[in-house]
Amino acid sequence: MLRAKAWRAVRVATESRLSGGPSPEELPRLAQEAAQLAETALASLAPRAIEDPRAIGWQVPNCRPGCHFCCYEQVNVTPPEVFSLADHIRANWSEGRIRSLRKKLTAAASLSRGLDHEAYFAARIRCPLLDSEDRCSVYAVRPLMCRAYNSLDVAACERAAKNPSKPAHQRGVRTNGTIHGIMDGAFGGLKEALGKSGRQEFLPNLVVALHQALDNPELQRRWLAGKQVFQ
Repeated sequence: MLRAKAWRAVRVATESRLSGGPSPEELPRLAQEAAQLAETALASLAPRAIEDPRAIGWQVPNCRPGCHFCCYEQVNVTPPEVFSLADHIRANWSEGRIRSLRKKLTAAASLSRGLDHEAYFAARIRCPLLDSEDRCSVYAVRPLMCRAYNSLDVAACERAAKNPSKPAHQRGVRTNGTIHGIMDGAFGGLKEALGKSGRQEFLPNLVVALHQALDNPELQRRWLAGKQVFQ
């Protein structure tokens, strides 16, 4: 139910903003609004989770800053999420830091092209957006599917990292399904609204997409015009 509510809320909000004829500069707001709606839905559960967590099946994730085991996963994204990241980086990072990121993105994109989720994780491709302390450098604007990832046991994540060739269903990493469901629902609603507008809506690999978007700010205008700009 919560997943479906998040899906619908984001779909309706995205369709409304697209119908208003947004400018290329406004496209990151699509991703930001989707994330805000999902986070608000999650926050509304907080009092119930504190008072009686078992009543709503709530389990507390064991994730902490610097815990980066899931940052070797292939991340599905939508174009607005990529534009939001690219805009944030251009606005807040120094030129030197952006040059360093470009090098990391180039290397990771080269390694990851054509890989499915299982092969990507097995290849141990470190997210280029992790900083030197293994923290997410774009945490405030991270994609919905990054927000969806969580774990109830960091030790299980560590074991999975040591055996990356194991299929996902055999890694033994348990998650808070409510968090994952809300974020996944928001992602689905955003993707559906974009697809209905006739625009490219789904990108299987965050690294490859960000590599393209960071190098070419013109992609936002072309995407808005209905072009298939991401490879």
